[in-house]
Amino acid sequence: MLLGVFITIWPALYNHYALFFTDSQLYINCGNEFSFTEDRSFVYGWFIGITSLHVSLWFPIIVQAIIFNFVCFHFVQKLAPNYATKIYLPIILLLSAFTSLAWDVSYLMPDVFSPISILILYLLFTHSKPFGKQWILLVLAYLLVLQTHFAFMLFHCLALAIILLLQAIKLPFLKSFNKTMVYFLTAAVFINIGLFTLEKKALGANGFSGVSQVFLMGKLVENGVLQKYLDQECAIQNFEICAYKNNLAPLNYSGNFLFNPESAFQKTGGWANPHLEYKTIIKNILITPKYLWLYVKAIFKETFFLFGRNEIGSSIHAYPRDGWGPHPAVVKYYPNEISVYDLAKQNAKTLNFPFKTITVFYVFLLIGSFIIAIFYFKKQPFIVFFVLLMLVCNAIITGGLVGLEDRYCTRQNWLIILLALVIMANYIYKKQRTHLPV
Repeated sequence: MLLGVFITIWPALYNHYALFFTDSQLYINCGNEFSFTEDRSFVYGWFIGITSLHVSLWFPIIVQAIIFNFVCFHFVQKLAPNYATKIYLPIILLLSAFTSLAWDVSYLMPDVFSPISILILYLLFTHSKPFGKQWILLVLAYLLVLQTHFAFMLFHCLALAIILLLQAIKLPFLKSFNKTMVYFLTAAVFINIGLFTLEKKALGANGFSGVSQVFLMGKLVENGVLQKYLDQECAIQNFEICAYKNNLAPLNYSGNFLFNPESAFQKTGGWANPHLEYKTIIKNILITPKYLWLYVKAIFKETFFLFGRNEIGSSIHAYPRDGWGPHPAVVKYYPNEISVYDLAKQNAKTLNFPFKTITVFYVFLLIGSFIIAIFYFKKQPFIVFFVLLMLVCNAIITGGLVGLEDRYCTRQNWLIILLALVIMANYIYKKQRTHLPV
């Protein structure tokens, strides 16, 4: 696992510093001020503040690597108990070289906790002593990991609800699981969402988010549902946004709706305006059958498209000095590392790694691994079903609520490759063992 830590942070080592995203600034500020972010997880922000020791941003990614390798090793050990120590490092090396795994570990973003949450949930399902002390500690760790991003809680809720439903119709491979355990985990995740909201209220936020309706409106712009709603309802409704219904956002992209000065949102006050009419519009869409059906169709359509968006490196941009991004936060809280930040390949615009080549190989591995998993389904149906279910549920939630971004699926679709590699390695070792001379 120690070697795994170094392998899974190789992009940061290659970059000469941690990797950043635009949201990294919010998390760094939140963690060092022990405040909250209006629309991001303060839990992940505090994770950065605590693990960095207010000294270095290298420490959070090292801790992320330690957590990932600890959980992943135990997952591999569950599937291949006799060969885990032999196959773990080669598998991690392959995943780190040709998938987004190591890039997500090296990001100052909660993305890596998405696959970690799935691996922990599987360990809970297959624990030898459900409701024992170790199991309860694992539950607490699971709930904490889910709090690093609200979307993680949502897709876990959906997956657990589907498992409960399928358990009710008595699918054979779900009968072995304790129903009480599944009910408990489902209830715990739902309660976790409520707890997350209460925590934000206690810290001064307006519930979970005071502007969540803005992000959902961006999604409705992108999938075309809002346009169809306004075309029919603006004749009888006096919404401010109706004046811009034919030009909601450039290219009808959700990101442009939120940030482009030519969008209807920005022209009607932007972030300074609470846009309460958005809540009314969203409510009307959800309670009106014809619009709800349009939205449901859009979700499934975009879920399908999202699975095809697995480009590695699509979110890696430069955030140099005096630009928009995390630079001011690094200057303020980690001034001793500002020279390292400036010279990092990402911010110096010299991070010229062949991302396209990696992406092609990654997609090839995904397709091959999916085929292997399907063939393996008869022998171990639950693990194959479980991994695929979690990936689909994530795509449904992210495809239905937020914009179509490559990293939303890329950050965890490699789990099917992990599963296929463990299956193949376990099979090869078993074959070799059966042919050993007596």
